[in-house]
Amino acid sequence: MIRYIIKRILWLIPIIIAVSLLVYILMDLAPGTVVDQMITESMTAEDIAALKVQYGLDKPLLYRYGQYMFRLVQGDLGLSEYNRLKVWDVYISRLPNTLLLAFLSLILGSVFAVPLGIIAARRSGTLIDNATTLLSLVGMSMPGFWLGLLLLLLFALNLQWLPAGGNTNGVRSVILPAVCSGFMLLATCTRQTRSSMLEVLNADYLRTARAKGVPEETVIRKHALGNAWIPILTTMGNSLSVTIAGSAVIESVFAWPGVGRTTVDAVLSRDVTLTLGCVIMTTFLYVFVQLLVDIMYAAVDPRIKSQFVTNKKKRRVASEAAGRANRRLAEQAAEGSKGQYPVIEMQFSGKPEAISDSEIENTAPLNTEILSGQGGEPPDTADSADKGTGQEVPGGRTYAAADSSYEPVQTVACEQEQGSIISGGEKSEKAVADVGSITKKYKKRSQLGGIFHSLRRNKGAMAAFIILAILLATFVFSLFLSFETVTASNAKVRFSSPSLEFPFGTDNAGRNLFLRVIYGIRYSLAIGFGSVGIAVLFGVMLGSVAGYYGGYVENIIMRAADVLASVPGLLLGMVIMTVLGQSLQNLIIAVGITSIPVFTRISRASILTVRNHEFVEAARAIGFSDFRTIFSQVLPNGLSPVIVTTTGSLGVSIIIAASLSYLGFGVPVPHPEWGALISAGRDYARSAPWLMTFPGLSIMLIVLALNLLGDGLRDALDPKLKR
Repeated sequence: MIRYIIKRILWLIPIIIAVSLLVYILMDLAPGTVVDQMITESMTAEDIAALKVQYGLDKPLLYRYGQYMFRLVQGDLGLSEYNRLKVWDVYISRLPNTLLLAFLSLILGSVFAVPLGIIAARRSGTLIDNATTLLSLVGMSMPGFWLGLLLLLLFALNLQWLPAGGNTNGVRSVILPAVCSGFMLLATCTRQTRSSMLEVLNADYLRTARAKGVPEETVIRKHALGNAWIPILTTMGNSLSVTIAGSAVIESVFAWPGVGRTTVDAVLSRDVTLTLGCVIMTTFLYVFVQLLVDIMYAAVDPRIKSQFVTNKKKRRVASEAAGRANRRLAEQAAEGSKGQYPVIEMQFSGKPEAISDSEIENTAPLNTEILSGQGGEPPDTADSADKGTGQEVPGGRTYAAADSSYEPVQTVACEQEQGSIISGGEKSEKAVADVGSITKKYKKRSQLGGIFHSLRRNKGAMAAFIILAILLATFVFSLFLSFETVTASNAKVRFSSPSLEFPFGTDNAGRNLFLRVIYGIRYSLAIGFGSVGIAVLFGVMLGSVAGYYGGYVENIIMRAADVLASVPGLLLGMVIMTVLGQSLQNLIIAVGITSIPVFTRISRASILTVRNHEFVEAARAIGFSDFRTIFSQVLPNGLSPVIVTTTGSLGVSIIIAASLSYLGFGVPVPHPEWGALISAGRDYARSAPWLMTFPGLSIMLIVLALNLLGDGLRDALDPKLKR
């Protein structure tokens, strides 16, 4: 275990170097510098040049990066280029607020999530289970910033129970942001707990524990939950990492002075040093939390802990186990040697009697195939009855006693409706009549037909199809709307509440919010499918090559994926959008790049399971090229996990894009993207709450439909999860 921890900590060094270089290059490529905000009209060209020399902008990129890394090795994160404060002091002053928010959300989420997941799993298929599943899906489909705005509107603005933001009111200040973050973790963790518990509740060892009289609560708490902790801990760790790394949205909503909000301000002001410091330290915390989760695996699962013991300890444990096994064998041999033959009792319909040694010697060997019913055609009962006085034994067997020998003969009994027994040569007319219906019922379907059959039986998948059909019709309707129509202002109807004329009301410029929301669906669909398409294209290609070739190719690709995955997606998206500029195309690229590591890992894992199969060897033997073998033989047989991941990533991509737009890094105004509409409506939350309500409902609806569809595909493609 110690060696594993040291190895993981040492791996942080190349990750930090690669992440810092990536972010430094991206920030340098971004238009504008920190000096641009200091230039005034009275400055001359010489003054501007001197200002650039002061901040080192006259030096080459690699030289400046080398200087930064030299200071970083010495523990110096540098000075903020905007306010000339030490980056370390700024980060340390904000970190406690971020950690407080993250751990409070973890506690609030896990305390309720684990019991709810266990209850839902134990009562699978009931109303409680359905309600819990729906709550989880809704929580996962709600954008965090929209939920935070709704909480502010209800508890801060209308009821005035809690402060609207900041951290100047003690414990009352942290309640709303912690509840907002905790609810999202609650939804994710509840769903994972239910799924993990369902996989172990029907296990053999649980039935054995119940048969021994172990109380049900102990069975659930000790045996079932103990074997389901690994995926639950993984979900908690990932949620905690995302809260620490991606808390920029929540902190911006509640004006919480944390690291995330500081990073957003640094990126917007082009403060490269402060941005680098925040990203590097956040990446370190991100990887450190993942390491803690891995260590906790060993604490809750002895099977994983055994992987980290030394070879010497393994040999000692194996020697002790072998000694115990040898002692058990010796004891069994000693017990068996007390008599020459064990007493064999056979249960007849009459009084059971013991068989003597002489009778055992004269007993014909038993035909195990006939006794098990697997030895071909059974003998006729009538023939068996002629051999002697038959003794009927439970289970349909007759032992005929003749010449002091016991010859086992199997009789086949077919029970008719009247309950009579007929011989094996006769057949039931009812069974013959049912052959056609049984054959039709269990007729083997094609893989695609089986998927559609499973989806038709899944109520959630059917609801998803209905919602997506409505959204598709809405998208078609939006194609007939012009950009000028949805952006035309009318001051006479400003802030009109929802009515028949304006179903969603109007905004501060008198624009019809209904038309703007309808028009915005094209942005969300384009972002979702476009970004996931980029991630699938590059991620599956890289993962397939890594899984097929292995060796150095695999190491290079997977280490690059690890570096990209170590940068929190929202932070990386902010930096990429700063470099590329605000537009729909650039937003699709930014969100797609952040999702590439997910598909790289999934596709690599799928390829590893099929790359050594016979059909792959046959493809190589007949002369297929590696490219053709990968994409025509290997990849099609490992697409199921990729398909399920794709449907889940669609919703996540839409939420990430909306979050970037809310923070000001997405589609620019006046384009009616849903995240931008919510951001524009937050200033009028009390007087015109509909401005942020309807765009948020639209995001939740489309993400909910995609999550339901993903669950249906998971059940259809995974035999263990098929209903």
